[in-house]
Order: sequence, then C-alpha cells, then structure tokens
Amino acid sequence: MRITRVQLVEKPGNWGRHIVILGAGASVQAFPKGDANGKGLPTMDNLIAMLGLEPVLKRAGVKNRRRNFEKIYSELYETDPGLPILREIEDIIYAYFGSLELPEIPTLYDHLLISLRPKDIVATFNWDPFLFDAWNRLKDRVPMPEIVHLHGNVRLTYCPEHLTYGTHGMCCPACDKELISSRILYPVAMKDYVHDPFIKTEWEVLKRGLRQARTLTIFGYGAPTTDKEAVDILESAWDKNNRFAERTEIIDKKEKEVLWKQWERFIVRTYLDCTKNFYQSRLVNYPRRTCEALLEQTAYGLWVEDNPLPSNAGFDELVSWVKPFVEAEDSMRKAKDEKKNNGGIQT
Repeated sequence: MRITRVQLVEKPGNWGRHIVILGAGASVQAFPKGDANGKGLPTMDNLIAMLGLEPVLKRAGVKNRRRNFEKIYSELYETDPGLPILREIEDIIYAYFGSLELPEIPTLYDHLLISLRPKDIVATFNWDPFLFDAWNRLKDRVPMPEIVHLHGNVRLTYCPEHLTYGTHGMCCPACDKELISSRILYPVAMKDYVHDPFIKTEWEVLKRGLRQARTLTIFGYGAPTTDKEAVDILESAWDKNNRFAERTEIIDKKEKEVLWKQWERFIVRTYLDCTKNFYQSRLVNYPRRTCEALLEQTAYGLWVEDNPLPSNAGFDELVSWVKPFVEAEDSMRKAKDEKKNNGGIQT
C-alpha cells in the first residue's frame, strides 16, 4: 500500500510539530551569490575580512586577527565590557547585516517558510534579515510557521517591559515607548539565555516547540564549541530518550559519518536523514505534511509519494500551488472547532 500525494495533501493531521534550526550555513546556501546587490554572507570564520574589521581590531591591540570572530569579541569583552571599540564593532556589524536585501524572486527561505505550517517553528541563530523579511512578505499570502531569533536580529526591535516585538521606528502599543534593537553580540562564555528578556522569551518558545516536535531539521548549524550552552538547552528540550519514532534531519555539506558523531545525542534510534542540499530534504519532498509522511512511513510502514515544492516557480504560482494544502488545513481546523463547540453544547 502507498499514500499518494493527493491523499497526503487532502488529509492533514496534527501529529506534532516540525522544528527547523538554522545556522550561518543555511544563509550561505540560500544566497551563494550574495543578497539582491551581491553582498556576501559572512560566517564567524570570515566575518573580519568581509566586514573590514581588521584595522579596528588592530587598534584594539588584537594581535592574532585570523581567528573566529566570536572568540576575539569575547576576549575584548572580558577585558572591559565598556570598551568603546566594542560599540564601534557592533555598529559596523549592524550596518552591514542591516543593509542586506532579499532578491525580488522567491528564495530558499521563502520555500522553507511555505513548506511549513503555523504549528511549526523556524529558529535561527543568524543575524541576517532574510528569514524575517521573507516571513513578512509572505505572511498575508500563505499561513506561516512561527519564527524565533535565538541570538537577536538586525531587523527586530522589542519593548523590554511588555515584550512587544516589531521593527525599527515602531512603538510599544502598551507604553508608547519606541522599541529598542535586539542585542546580537554576546561574549562566548556569557551568552545570557536566561536574563536577557528578548532572548529568554525566544528560547522558551523553541523549548516548548521541541518538546512537542516529531521532526527536527538542523540546517547549516555546526553546534560550535563556543555555544555549548545553546546545544545543551536544545538537547534537554528534545530529550531523545523519551522518543520512539521521531526523526532528525541534517542539511549540511559534511559527510553523514561526521554528522552522526556530531549530533548523536539528537538522533532517535537510527532515524537520521542527511542531505547536502535543502532541495533534497523532507521539507521540500513533503511540504506542509512532513509529520504526516513520517507517521505513515514509521508507524504504518507505508510508502509515501513525494510531492516536491516547485522551486522554480514565481510567487503567484507558488501561492496557487500551495492553496489546496491551505484549504485542507482550514477544513481540518473548522471541523475540529465544530466538534469542540458541539461537544460543549451537549454537556
């Protein structure tokens, strides 16, 4: 027996959530030729060169400047958190990442968001604005997953008193104060996932989502040793020992043996999918139905027909293609609401 693509589209379920975690490698794969204006995507290993930070670091007395930027920043911060050079570095980074622009055509991040449903979450460690901007240009056309920014973002602002989120220039509707920028730079040993109100809230959302997740995709995130606290939090929330058929998927250029060793504490039994390319992932092959496909494959042993997202389509065609998915999801939600309301009347 098999499940056809039509059956998969028409019968959405509610079997847990799909959580996607993005690292710098995701943005590099999404924009190999840079942003709309050809500006490249830095990683922590080439950020100093790409942003022209070497003269600034030289003035700060940093001798070995061919290292991971995060480690250098941490050393400067630990020397004196009030160093003026730190603010100068922050301003340069904000200006560069804030200037990045999405191309007008659909991108990998647009495809990623369309492939998920409102019950799902995309959590990013990246400072770049691409996920945020893609979400905003799609949100009125297709129901979107929730997005959270685990290390802040150059587009995001918030009210520390009321935790209202927005963009630059907006004011909090509760106190009418202008929203402040989310922090993006933290020293390696002092990433404050507990006390910073913005970061704490983002992590709480992700932890709740991970506990309810059936599928976990890790895309371009290398679990760096500089971020051990983050990986420990993720592992605790995922807790593979209390899972049975959940699947971990890793999108990364490394070989499977290396990824297995790197992410073994997140792998349930032997359920690991590895691909080097996003367009070969479960997200693209079973868009908006990844958890349903997983249930059919693991619990019932059925073959599920692929239904690949049209990656070369324009926005109008993409929205038309995904319309049957959304209509089926709406019908499921309405039926659930009616059942709940009828049950309430009977009691």
